[in-house]
Amino acid sequence: MSSSSYTPPAPGSKIIIVGAGALGLSTAFALSERKEEAYNIHVFDRDQIPVPDAASTDINKSVRMEYGNDTLYLNLMLEALPMWHEWNRERAEHGESPVFHNTGVLMLCRNGQLSKYEQQSMQRIREVGHGHAIEELTTPESILAKFPHFKDAVSNGYNIACYNKEGGWCHSSEAIKHVYNKCLRNGVHFTLGKDKGCFEHLHTDENGAAIGIVTKDGAVHQGDCVVMATGPWTAGLIGLQDKLRATGQVVIQFKPPTSSIFHTPGQPVWSADVSNTGYYGFPINPDGKIKIARHAAGYLNPRTDDKVSTPRTQTSNPTDTIPIKALRDFREFLANFFPETSSMDVSYARVCWYSDTADGHFLIAPHPKIENLVIASGDSGHLMKFLPNIGIKVAEIIEGKENEYTKVWGWREAPSNQSDGSRDSASVTVPILEDPSNDDTRMATLEELKA
Repeated sequence: MSSSSYTPPAPGSKIIIVGAGALGLSTAFALSERKEEAYNIHVFDRDQIPVPDAASTDINKSVRMEYGNDTLYLNLMLEALPMWHEWNRERAEHGESPVFHNTGVLMLCRNGQLSKYEQQSMQRIREVGHGHAIEELTTPESILAKFPHFKDAVSNGYNIACYNKEGGWCHSSEAIKHVYNKCLRNGVHFTLGKDKGCFEHLHTDENGAAIGIVTKDGAVHQGDCVVMATGPWTAGLIGLQDKLRATGQVVIQFKPPTSSIFHTPGQPVWSADVSNTGYYGFPINPDGKIKIARHAAGYLNPRTDDKVSTPRTQTSNPTDTIPIKALRDFREFLANFFPETSSMDVSYARVCWYSDTADGHFLIAPHPKIENLVIASGDSGHLMKFLPNIGIKVAEIIEGKENEYTKVWGWREAPSNQSDGSRDSASVTVPILEDPSNDDTRMATLEELKA
C-alpha cells in the first residue's frame, strides 16, 4: 500500500467520508455492503444530494470502454457495465426510469484516418473479447447510413469512425440519487448542510493522526478512519497541490426545436477526434436538451494567498457561464460539425470542475504522513462511468488489500509532461478564470450566449 504505517479500520469502526459526490457515495455503499465488518459509516457534505456544484450533478456523462492503450480502466468498465444494467432493472421494478442509456458510442476522426487513441482503443477492446461490440465505419457512406444526422460533420472531414454498441450515457444526477438511496437503505448516516455538514479541518491527536473531523459549526466528529472524497476541493482542503489540481472544463447545452436533426431517433454519444479537439457530446435527453463539452486543459482559479486552484462554481458565483473564448471556440467548432446550432441560443453553460492528476490516474490511497486518513480523489474527468463499482475498489484500499489498482492509484511523484491519453494537455499553459490581463477568460454574458 501507499503507506507502510497504515492500519486498516477494524470491524465495527466508525468511518467518516467527507464528500457526497460519486466517489464518496460509491465508497459509502460498498462499505455498507460489507455486513460482516459492520462499519459505522458517516458521510458529510455541505449541501443536499445531489450536491448542486459537484461534477456528477449533471444531465449526462459518458459510459465508454475506450481508453486507448490503457486496459486498467477498460477492465474496470467491463465490471461496471453489467452493474449499470442491474441498476436499470432495480429501477424498473419500482417504476423508475433507467439511469443507463445504451445508445452506443461513436468516435469520429478526420481525413480518413483513425487517430492513435481510437486505434489503440479498438485493439484493446478486441483483445479482451469484446470485438463483437465494435463496428468500423471506414467511409462517409457507412457513417451516414447508420447516423445520417452527422452529414455536416462528415462533409467537413469527420469521415471515418468506430462505433461501440455496448457504451452509452448515464443520467448522472439520477444515478447519484440512486446510489444515495441504496446507502440510506443500508443504514449509512448522512450529515448535510452548509454548517453542520461542511468540513472545516481534520481533528488530530497529539501525534498528528486523524481521529475525526471538525465541521463549520464547530462540532467535533470522532472517527477511526477519515476518507476525503472531496473532488476538486481536495487539494485546497488537505494541502495536496503537488498531487492534485482543480481545473474547470467547459460545458454547454442547447434545447433544439422538435423539427431539429437532434430529435432523430437512435443517436449515440459521440466524440470528434477527441484526443486532438477535446469535443464530445450526447444524444438529446428526455427533456429535450443536448449537452456538448470539451475535455481539455481547462481553466484554473487560484486562491490569492497560496495560489492553489479551487473550484469557482455557480453555487458561489450564480451569474457565471463559461469564458468568452471557450464560447467562441464552441461556436467555431459547431459551425462545421453541427451548423444547425448556429441559429440556436446556448440554453445553459457552466464550468465543470475536475480534480486532475498529472498522469490522469485517480489518487486513492492512505496518506503517507497522516495516519487514519485516506484520500479518494483525482477523478481527472473520467470517473462517473465507474459509479457502480469504484467504491468496491476504494473499500479494498481502505481495508489495506492489494489489487491491480493500488499501485496505479497510489501515492506517487507527479510525472512531468505527461497527460491523460484522451486529451493533449500536458504542455499547455492553463489560463486563469477572470484574469484581468486576459479578456479571453472573462465570463460570457447571457446576451453573448444567444445565437
